[in-house]
Amino acid sequence: MVPTEPDSIATEKKEVPDAGLGQKVTVRLFGSIRAAAGSAGEEVEIPSGWVAYEFLRLLSDTYGAEFRNEVFLQTGELRDDLSVSVNGVITEHTKLGNLKLPDGAIIALLPTFPGGG
Repeated sequence: MVPTEPDSIATEKKEVPDAGLGQKVTVRLFGSIRAAAGSAGEEVEIPSGWVAYEFLRLLSDTYGAEFRNEVFLQTGELRDDLSVSVNGVITEHTKLGNLKLPDGAIIALLPTFPGGG
């Protein structure tokens, strides 16, 4: 069962393998991605100039195989049934490799939800 608690975002910091940390990004996780990560999200400090795809790879390394399988295909591409929102705007997967994340960005990862109308 997927947790349904409010989106309380933890503020623990993840270690990034680059000493030039310079900005904070918040990630929010939903549905099966939240369940795979065991977290609703958190604030992460990353190097200035990182693009969204690099950030998603960091999350994949941080949260492990179950999360990785929810977000990436075995080829390393993002899953077609994944929506990535950057500051409230759903962003095409093809743009994530060039989209620099600004300080304070909010990234939301949303799987396709069954049902609807």
